[in-house]
Amino acid sequence: MLTANWAVQPRSFGTFDEYGCEWATDINHAYRLAQTFGEDCVIWRCPHVGEPMAWVGVNVTTESVEAVAQ
Repeated sequence: MLTANWAVQPRSFGTFDEYGCEWATDINHAYRLAQTFGEDCVIWRCPHVGEPMAWVGVNVTTESVEAVAQ
């Protein structure tokens, strides 16, 4: 059962922007989308009930994924 959607946007946006993000079909799709931005990104988990949360950051320079501190 799907309980959340995934979204990707540049880290420079700061806060979640549902109209400025790219929506992903799953977390793997979100990782692939983040690699195409050419800048550091944040992958957001958007639960169907509740507020979106920054899930992980993707660093374009080192091609690494890091936890996002809340």
